[in-house]
Amino acid sequence: MLRSLVHKGVPAPKPLAFFRTNHANFVSHKVSLISIHFPPRIPTRTYATYRKFQGSTAQLVDLGSIVKNRYFAYFSVACVAFYVYNLDEAPFTHRYRFLWVPFWLERKIGDYSYSQIMRQYQHQLAPRQDPAYAQITRVMNKLLESAISNTLDPAQAAHLKSLNWDINIIRAPEQPPNAFILPNGKIFIFSLILPICQNEDGLATVLAHELSHQLAHHSLEQMGKQPIYVMLSTLLYAATGISGFNDLLIAGFLQMPASREMELEADRIGCELMARLCYNVHEAVKFWARMEAFEGKAAQRGAVFTEFLSTHPNTHKRVADISLWMPELESIREASDCYQWGMFQEVNRNFFGR
Repeated sequence: MLRSLVHKGVPAPKPLAFFRTNHANFVSHKVSLISIHFPPRIPTRTYATYRKFQGSTAQLVDLGSIVKNRYFAYFSVACVAFYVYNLDEAPFTHRYRFLWVPFWLERKIGDYSYSQIMRQYQHQLAPRQDPAYAQITRVMNKLLESAISNTLDPAQAAHLKSLNWDINIIRAPEQPPNAFILPNGKIFIFSLILPICQNEDGLATVLAHELSHQLAHHSLEQMGKQPIYVMLSTLLYAATGISGFNDLLIAGFLQMPASREMELEADRIGCELMARLCYNVHEAVKFWARMEAFEGKAAQRGAVFTEFLSTHPNTHKRVADISLWMPELESIREASDCYQWGMFQEVNRNFFGR
């Protein structure tokens, strides 16, 4: 560079002070300057880099090499094998779902939920002398006897027999009409739902639906999906940096549709249990119609009762679905020889006499 400037007639710059010792010293330092200005060529990267703020370079992750890694392939095959091995067929509906959580953990969670509910409502439990207990016990004994005798899974039958079944009626008029059965066999019925049932067929509609959740192990299915939801939420957060909106997407497109599917499946299984026991399945349609009317009145009063069904299908849709199933349910009822259904009056086991 200096040589080209001199050749063109441009006067060379004066040497720096520390170069004035002698010409040889200047030449040596000049060579040093030239070597500094012209470093060796560095190979160019063939892939993009991600730089954080303030110019700091993040550690690179080559996804292509990970996918091609044999250990990743082994892990993928193991995950697929684990998924296939834990596929389970739901009773009655024959829907395949992924169940990997063991029964004992489901029961432990039921025990924990039971202690929490009893602590909250211990002063609002109806006395055991309440006539509703006898009617609920009679219906539940029939449903359990039918569920055990019709199951094709010996482990399922043994599981149902091993549970310590118990009924609790909660007198809480401020709570919405509700009923549920915990995985450990504890049954809770909020008193506001009893007038909506009106008769034993209506009560069987509610109890058969709740028992169906336990027969299909819907709580296990929900627990098994939680790691998937967490993983998806983490990936979305890593991609967008937003948490609340991502959780809303996962709930709206995955969790709530899955919950509604389980509710409809419980309706289907419950109606079939009713038909096998010669209950009037048409009363199930009437029950949900009364529930829909109650929800409408509650909404007019500005009450929050309808929030109970926020993860449930629309009640009008439930009525339509049960009406659609009615021909098949009537066939099941006729096949059960309901004109001679005295055998169902006295069941072989009292599940609540422990």
